[in-house]
Amino acid sequence: MSVRQSSIRRPSAVAKGEGAQGQSAIGIQRAPSRPIDRPLFALLLALLVWAPLPFASNRPWALALLAAAMALLLACWLVLAFAGRVGIPPRVLPRARWPLVLLALMPLWALLQTLPLPREWVALLSPRAEYLHAAALLAPGQWIPLSLDVAETRLYLLAGLVCWSAFALVLVLVNSPRRGRLLLWTLVTSGSFQAIYGTLMVLTGLEWGFLVEKYAGRGLATGTFVNRNHLAGYLVMCLAAGTGLLLSQLSRETLGNWRDTARRVLRAMLSTKVILRLLLAIMVIALVLTRSRMGNVAFFSALAVAGLLAMYLGRRFSPKLVLLVGSLFLVDALILGQWFGFERLVERLETAAPDTAYRLDVQAGSAHILRDFPLTGSGGGSYHSVSTYYKDPAVWGRYRHAHNDYLEIAADMGLAMLVVLGLFCLLVLRRALALQRPDHSRLQRGVGFAVVMVLVWVLLHSTIDFNLQIPANSMTLCVIFALAFASLTPEGRRAP
Repeated sequence: MSVRQSSIRRPSAVAKGEGAQGQSAIGIQRAPSRPIDRPLFALLLALLVWAPLPFASNRPWALALLAAAMALLLACWLVLAFAGRVGIPPRVLPRARWPLVLLALMPLWALLQTLPLPREWVALLSPRAEYLHAAALLAPGQWIPLSLDVAETRLYLLAGLVCWSAFALVLVLVNSPRRGRLLLWTLVTSGSFQAIYGTLMVLTGLEWGFLVEKYAGRGLATGTFVNRNHLAGYLVMCLAAGTGLLLSQLSRETLGNWRDTARRVLRAMLSTKVILRLLLAIMVIALVLTRSRMGNVAFFSALAVAGLLAMYLGRRFSPKLVLLVGSLFLVDALILGQWFGFERLVERLETAAPDTAYRLDVQAGSAHILRDFPLTGSGGGSYHSVSTYYKDPAVWGRYRHAHNDYLEIAADMGLAMLVVLGLFCLLVLRRALALQRPDHSRLQRGVGFAVVMVLVWVLLHSTIDFNLQIPANSMTLCVIFALAFASLTPEGRRAP
């Protein structure tokens, strides 16, 4: 009798101890059987779909709305965490600690750029900024900020907070393989909507973006984005998510007799694999219709690199992986692409010299900004206003961005922040490669494949474009990167 009573009392004592600990601090605990954070996870998925809709959230009102929603979502989770109702999944915080810290440095530095500082400090940190502020005939002793465009830097700060909040929310809310798959499916669904919408606009001639008639990119697939290159970047990320999801569904069964093979083919045709494969094909069609040269080149390059790394790290030859990657190359690009104007994309690739030279001229001006603001930058988001001082008269028009994310980030935020983002990407790459070892689950290997693919894409596409300056794209990028550190281990298995 005493043994039975002790066995009954012990769980209640443990539960009481966990509750007391949860009220005082955010604990690390297992997900409850009926998770109370399920509505928060659903809202996070809804925000992933919403972010690209209002011009990729690249408007002050859309960015402010997205930032407010992400802040409210994070605040709700913190309230539940301090109440002991939710917790950080096991082993997530140790492996994601440094990526979280590095990513947080961007909005923190943008905040510092907006704060008024003594002029002597600004003169020491950024002599050029102090000189330009002094030219505005300021009052003696007036404090000045490091940023030359405080309003734009505040928007940059909001975008940085959105990215960090998205990264953190994925870590704490994606606490099971099922949620990981749901997040990947959400990205595939959102990308498919953008692809179908953009394709229909091209085929029907109804040139509408987000509730207004298009004023740019007419005749090209832009979806609810303004710039076709940014839709191309978003589609590549959604394609990577879908490819990783499809890889996680590949069976390990070896081929048997013709009857077993026929059964497996029939099961595959009746499963979600066919739907997923169809959605991938639709997104590739839209990618071709964007006529984005680097978007398409970076997609196929990233797919090839990720495929080769997956086969090497898997330590065995996988015919199914080769078949999947090959089908994306051959079926989607060559066959479907021919129907939807693949030759026009090839023509744009062949005639890229004039446009490339023009962008190089713009990037040369960015290099001059970096020369004058190497340490602190001219202020997050200030490129549009600052570049007017460095504009070559021979270059026609005004560019709002540098068409090179590396140069623009370094010019706006300083070389130190560019190094910080480089370290962040290295940590993400290391984790993505580790996930593709054979001792991980199929979902983890699929996520690792998707993260490598997205990382290769952004490293290539950022050389001549500015996807990282678009809130919807940078937020989606951080969400996919965060999946590499999220808890995706099946129940009963220890998290590697």
